[in-house]
Amino acid sequence: MKLSPGLIKADEGLDKLVSMIEAYFTLGGRHIQFNPVDIDTLRDAQKHPENYPDLIVKVSGYSFRYIDLSKSLQDDIIARTEFSKI
Repeated sequence: MKLSPGLIKADEGLDKLVSMIEAYFTLGGRHIQFNPVDIDTLRDAQKHPENYPDLIVKVSGYSFRYIDLSKSLQDDIIARTEFSKI
């Protein structure tokens, strides 16, 4: 699940996220993975990969180190991670 980091900066957003997770598991959910990364971080990781050795992103059903992906795949992830500013 993509998650804009801006949504959990305030206590209210964090409380809502916790409620959503609790409801998901109460209703039978078994697994959830969040990717709380914003577009600015992804763009900076393209420019300065040495600063992001542990940045993991979801790629079509599997997770991968962002800096090890091709630039075209990084650009695709950036395009689908764009969030409006909160």
